Amino acid sequence: MASRLTERDYQSLAEFRYRIRVFLADSEQTARSAGLEPEQFQLLLAVRGIPLGTSVTIQHLAARLLVRHNTAVERIDRLARMGLLRRVHRDEDHRVVYVELSARGTRVVEKLSRQRMRELRRSGPELISALVRVISSTRPISHPIRRDSRVRKKQLK
Repeated sequence: MASRLTERDYQSLAEFRYRIRVFLADSEQTARSAGLEPEQFQLLLAVRGIPLGTSVTIQHLAARLLVRHNTAVERIDRLARMGLLRRVHRDEDHRVVYVELSARGTRVVEKLSRQRMRELRRSGPELISALVRVISSTRPISHPIRRDSRVRKKQLK
């Protein structure tokens, strides 16, 4: 049975949520100041943030952005019309659509990401502090020791 939350737990959780929201609100404003919707910047960043050598598919982007496939397609279409992304079909399977940043898209995501990194360096300590308070206020739930002696021996090691 989980223990009850304390006033400190609620305060810590509320502060952490507030710090995340401040960062996200600033990110949204940064995107809009560059003529993008926040979701468009998130998609550009997702494409740019994929490890080198990993193919970026619409399906993969939809999963990373926590949106449906058709929503990812619509966003990609808009960014392609803006000249920030391009769709690519490879010889091995023409059914799969890959997404790449254009040169302009690369410049835009780099500029906005630099701004976000500066903001994180400035406000990051407050965010980290809030997270530490949430984590430190959580108490582990105790589990009864199993009766199986092999399990008990492993738990005692």
